[in-house]
Amino acid sequence: MSEPGTSQNQIESILLEIFSDLDTALAKYKRKVLSAQQLRDLFAQEDALQLRLFLAAQANTPGRIFETLLQKGELQVLRVMAGNEQLPLPLLQRLAKHPNAELRRILAGNRSINVPIAQILCNDPDLRVRIALATNSAISPRIQALLSSDDESLVRARLSRLSRLDEEVQFALCDDWDLLIHIKTLLSARISLECLRTWAASGELVSQLVICRRKKLPAEIWDILAESPHAQVQMQVLEQGKLSQEQTAELARRGAEPLRGKIALTAELQLPLQRILSQDSSEQVRLNLAANPALDDGIGRFLMQSRQPALLQMLAQNPGVIPLTRMELLTLDDALIHKLLLANPSLEDDALSKLLEICQDEVLYHFAYRQIRPKSLSPVARQRLESSRLLRVQALVGRAM
Repeated sequence: MSEPGTSQNQIESILLEIFSDLDTALAKYKRKVLSAQQLRDLFAQEDALQLRLFLAAQANTPGRIFETLLQKGELQVLRVMAGNEQLPLPLLQRLAKHPNAELRRILAGNRSINVPIAQILCNDPDLRVRIALATNSAISPRIQALLSSDDESLVRARLSRLSRLDEEVQFALCDDWDLLIHIKTLLSARISLECLRTWAASGELVSQLVICRRKKLPAEIWDILAESPHAQVQMQVLEQGKLSQEQTAELARRGAEPLRGKIALTAELQLPLQRILSQDSSEQVRLNLAANPALDDGIGRFLMQSRQPALLQMLAQNPGVIPLTRMELLTLDDALIHKLLLANPSLEDDALSKLLEICQDEVLYHFAYRQIRPKSLSPVARQRLESSRLLRVQALVGRAM
């Protein structure tokens, strides 16, 4: 008989839902759980495959009904039972030895399996079963350890995705011969701090680069990585802005050339670092420094002493505040330098006026072509423009304030 409050009409209504659309009925009664008595009434009322599939998925299905379903041996029904987390453990254990691999695969993903069942599945000959087990977030550290030594890389790789991975297993996977597994584990969200410390300090290039790619790293890990012997790692640490002033200065002195060049381009580069880099043996590093808008005026004048054409040209294009350096550049009898200074929007008014006093005629043509409008002109510069044979140059005099 039905329990109080459950009428024959209600039972028939539930049966109608099941036979009309099994998937919809399963979704509904996963939220609105039926009692054990209601399920007994359903089982007694009808004997159809759809109903057996429905009963195999329910949380409160009585053990005797599960036993009956198991004895019938219908593969469709047994697969549904294998995924039911409320199935009694003795029945789960019997399913673990079933010959159908797909059924065992479903069972391996069941969060209710205990250690003995998981051990059986660890030794399953079907790769898909072991992969499903490695994906199960409920498996114990003991099972994780067994799977971490699986012969198949796919099993070990899937294990590295678990959100709760035992620390010893993390170390084992980080030490895996398969490089992809090593990388996946180092990038996993829940890797332990001790594991990160160990591999950050390992000196291994790949390991350190992978750790650098993590979205968030504690400061102490960045400190370890900053001591790396590898230029690529040092570059990553530098780009993340994780180096102290002392560490940056040391790299500016002894780091690889690409690294020194990167430091030379750093925004708001501090004066002590500029002093170090201004004496660098690499022309490219000095060129990078000469192009830096943060360049100190005194360092700019020091760089000029080399008289290297490329360096002088770079200084002429520097948009920073280096008025004395520009004044020294003006004294050079070099039309290209003068043209570059004219093209520099940061050129000071007094420097522009001085330039117009001393430049070659071809620079004046360049001045007219760019239609530069000086805010003020010295008497000498004004006279120079007025006496120009180029009418466009003369016209610019009237525009000067």
